[in-house]
Amino acid sequence: MNKNINKLLACTMSALIISAVPALPSATVTAYAPTPSTIFVAAESVSLSKSEIVIGNGESYQLASAVVPNNASNQSVLWMTSNPNVAYVSNTGKVTAKGVGTATVSVVTHNGKKAVCYVKVQEAPSKITLNCHNMEMGIGETYKFYATVPENTTACVRSYSSGDNSIVSFDSKGYMTAKKEGTATITVRIFNGKTDTCKVTVKKAPSSITLTKKVLTLAEGDNYQFHAYTPENTASHVRKYVSADNSIVSCDERGNITAKKAGTAVITVTSYNGKTDTCKVTVKKNPDKISVKQDYAELETGDTFRIVYYLPSNSYPAKVTYYSNNPNVANVDGNGLVTAKNEGNAKITVKTANGKTAFVNVKVTEPVQIYAWSSDDDILNSAKLNPVKTNSKLLDDKIDSIFGDILYSKMTAAHKLKACYDYLATNINYAYISYDYSPLYGMNYVSDNDREIVLSAYSTLVKKLGNCYDYACTLAAVMQRIGYDAHVVHGLVGMSAGGYGNHYWVDANINGRHYIFDAQVENNNLGWGSTVNHYFYCLSPDSTSMYIYQNTWSTSNFRIY
Repeated sequence: MNKNINKLLACTMSALIISAVPALPSATVTAYAPTPSTIFVAAESVSLSKSEIVIGNGESYQLASAVVPNNASNQSVLWMTSNPNVAYVSNTGKVTAKGVGTATVSVVTHNGKKAVCYVKVQEAPSKITLNCHNMEMGIGETYKFYATVPENTTACVRSYSSGDNSIVSFDSKGYMTAKKEGTATITVRIFNGKTDTCKVTVKKAPSSITLTKKVLTLAEGDNYQFHAYTPENTASHVRKYVSADNSIVSCDERGNITAKKAGTAVITVTSYNGKTDTCKVTVKKNPDKISVKQDYAELETGDTFRIVYYLPSNSYPAKVTYYSNNPNVANVDGNGLVTAKNEGNAKITVKTANGKTAFVNVKVTEPVQIYAWSSDDDILNSAKLNPVKTNSKLLDDKIDSIFGDILYSKMTAAHKLKACYDYLATNINYAYISYDYSPLYGMNYVSDNDREIVLSAYSTLVKKLGNCYDYACTLAAVMQRIGYDAHVVHGLVGMSAGGYGNHYWVDANINGRHYIFDAQVENNNLGWGSTVNHYFYCLSPDSTSMYIYQNTWSTSNFRIY
């Protein structure tokens, strides 16, 4: 009833007010629209400066928020955390780590728009370590340090400072600039006071930069580390390396390269001030096979033997590795040197980087014990033989034609040597020869020593005449052909009439002991019926004072060294 009365009164008052307003002429009537004094702009979204942070326990990090649009009427935001025991957040967005774990920090606008940052808290570091502790830079060079902390710890913020900003200084982004010559100490510091330092020496800017290699050949798959240097008293800490063709040679900025495929690419190094140098890198194919010079070796304990391998000519000698299946018998080092350790058998594998293999079988025996009273045959058969030819096919063919009829395969080394010695002692007559036979035999050698030795041995076998020097050269050639380590010796020999005279003979090194062989003096002392007495055959120098050594000549391959 009261409501109806109120409605009635309101309607009556409205009618009276309207009726009391005087009428205006129609031409002077103007309509006005209401104009609000302030337009309200709502927030459409909000963002954070970081969507994820990892901080150390006890560290603080300031997050920043931004409301979109930036002219939103209400810029106020509310900060919240899902776990204040891990990450506490202030009403200004400052996050402080309270314990190890994870939490979510949120910011919310007045109308419910929201942004989130995921926070991970790890243990505080026990130390911090710079990537460099002593470095050189050139004036004007810039550099940005980085530092590491122990695993499972973190420090989000690292502050850097210079001990002398006039020498090196830092900008707001943490880049260091070398300003003038001198030395300054750089310090990095983290929230819990842990620090590390680096000594920085600033030198003049380099006028050039030089690679240690100008030309380089690699096999496919090989790696190489380039190095470069600058002139004295200059520096460029940063050296940037690039490859002209990464499909052939890939290269990182520090000069670590990898050969990818056959071809050629140029590597360029550049200093901070634009100085450059280059290296031409040629990549060759990996070998499709590998072979060895000698696939079997008999060694005595303590002996060594070096493996020699061959690769196809169109390939590059990529890295080769060696492996012994029985290192207690024979081991091998990285350069292919085999050392006999104990009696037995071993197989050495020679392997290329791309998996091609060759094998060397090694038999190791205990050394034969040779004593002063051992027989000649025991001494000579105990020798390690290494047969070599001369550098003259003419002489080699002559040796084969004469001694091929005397020797046969089943003879022992001692029997072969005795047969050759006896032939020279009984078939060569002593005569002084001074004639140059080189035109006669069509021999022309660069080295006079080569010519003289080869001619001496060859003419002795052809003419069956010779002096002591000719006998020695001929016997040494034959002994080396059998495999003995034989040398021509010049010295003095006792004379039958008394005193000593100049003489040449052969010295053989057998298991570290030296033995005299003198077919010429033997010829002078032939027995009845031209039989050889072997008085000067395998004679120990310790057992006679007849021979006085003065010079020993190596006739390996008939060259004097």
